[in-house]
Amino acid sequence: MKNAIMMGMLFLLAGLSGCMADEEPPSLIEDMVGGSEYNYMNSYQFNNYAPMGMGNTTQITLNETNMSVWVEVNMSASFHQPLVWQQGSVNVSILDNNGTVLWSNKSNTVTWRTHMLVVSDNYSYNGNLTLKIMADGSDNATDDNVADWYVVKYDIWCEWREY
Repeated sequence: MKNAIMMGMLFLLAGLSGCMADEEPPSLIEDMVGGSEYNYMNSYQFNNYAPMGMGNTTQITLNETNMSVWVEVNMSASFHQPLVWQQGSVNVSILDNNGTVLWSNKSNTVTWRTHMLVVSDNYSYNGNLTLKIMADGSDNATDDNVADWYVVKYDIWCEWREY
């Protein structure tokens, strides 16, 4: 009987021995990270004989504060040189809440180009973004050239800390 009681006590002590150790409690405040991805594309082909302008403004509402934001802009365009007027072009800009230009690129011949913009990589950006495209071009039906055109694709990544 004494042996059975001693064995029971040993099993009980062995089971509790792991609970008696000095272990640091887990941290209650851990950084959790949230994120979003936005994808936008805009394109246009001019179908007019005389020069014409085309524009597009897109407001990106990010709805977070203290973000890290990265923007990748992929551009492709072709603008022919007309005999009578200036060659067309496309101007792509990214603006912040205050209308400050964060990045801009103007081109009239782009094969396919990728631009990477780091708006903030230290969780300090607050606000929204505006994507702006202004272009002018034409099409001359009497020649063999393809009408002026452009394609702009935006990929936007946002990351924020949730406390």
